[in-house]
Amino acid sequence: MHNRAVMKGRDRNAPCWCGSGLKFKKCHYNREDQKRENPWDAVAANRKAFNQKKCWAEEVGLGPCQGSIIRAHTVSKGSNLRKIAKDGHVLQYGASIEGIRKSGGKLSVKSIGINEASVFNGFCAYHDQTLFSCIENEPYSGCPDQNLAVAYRTLSRELFGKDAMAELKTILRGADKGHDLSAQISLQALIGELDLGNAAARRELRATHDALTDALVHQRPAALRSLVIEFDGRLPFMFAGAWSPFTDLYGAPLQNGYVDELLEQVVFASFAGDPSDFICVSWRDTPRAPGKDIADQINELSGDQKAKFCLQFVVKHIENIFFDPAWFSLLNQGQRDLLDGLAFDGVDGLGAPPAVALKPDIEFVLPQAICSTWV
Repeated sequence: MHNRAVMKGRDRNAPCWCGSGLKFKKCHYNREDQKRENPWDAVAANRKAFNQKKCWAEEVGLGPCQGSIIRAHTVSKGSNLRKIAKDGHVLQYGASIEGIRKSGGKLSVKSIGINEASVFNGFCAYHDQTLFSCIENEPYSGCPDQNLAVAYRTLSRELFGKDAMAELKTILRGADKGHDLSAQISLQALIGELDLGNAAARRELRATHDALTDALVHQRPAALRSLVIEFDGRLPFMFAGAWSPFTDLYGAPLQNGYVDELLEQVVFASFAGDPSDFICVSWRDTPRAPGKDIADQINELSGDQKAKFCLQFVVKHIENIFFDPAWFSLLNQGQRDLLDGLAFDGVDGLGAPPAVALKPDIEFVLPQAICSTWV
């Protein structure tokens, strides 16, 4: 069926059925006869949007911006990434459409230089220095100021990414050129769902980001609560990420994701110290915070289980995790299959809770937790 037949007898100047806001004659009229677009244009558009420059601390009460926008590292390069790098490179799961296509529908790890890993153009030189000096230039000790700083930077990057995803909608609207009406309707419905989910995630992240900004402005680090876990050796992975958890460590529901529900986030970050390494789990100090439930479950694990569960949980939920190439190369097939499955399960554009379960019976060569501190 053609669009012309569907719109027969209707005003071509009426809004298009797809919801783009354009007139039908400027949008889907004769769409099935138009030349198909290059699918990689959407990938390039998203990459361009993510490279836009903006200081997230501008005009929020943290002082005026000074200097140019810099390439900020969410996972600190010098104090964290360099400790696990080999020849200046670490490994990361690639979630690009191109990479998934080349690997036959699977996620694969790629080597990335530490100068490029975990960067985004999110802060001016002044705010990057003043806000994050406590984690870039001081040994990590798990103090509230450090935990708030890393959570704020992590949330800024997550919100930055969601804003970049919103830019994809315009490009994707044209991805059904050259297809019949049935395919057009299916694709536009999918785009609508993706946009709805992304808009909800942006709204939730913005609420948490605003709360953390207020805590920084008024110097109230206690607005964020944390569990800091210390290990007796080097962690072979470094990460920083935040997400809205639908389920806990064992798959039990924590949040429903209803339309009128403002989801809470949990923040996970790791730090390479000397001689100890740390994992910090943080959440806003609100009633029934899901992050507190997850932290309680992690704290109840034995010392040799904490790093293993955190590794699996983080691989399952965030992409901003980097691995020591030497450690990763020694993983056996069972270990690789589990991490590959967890990483791929987290790639879900519609926001559905991942289904792959954590497996306590699969061992990894990881240090033992020796101390847990509530902050």
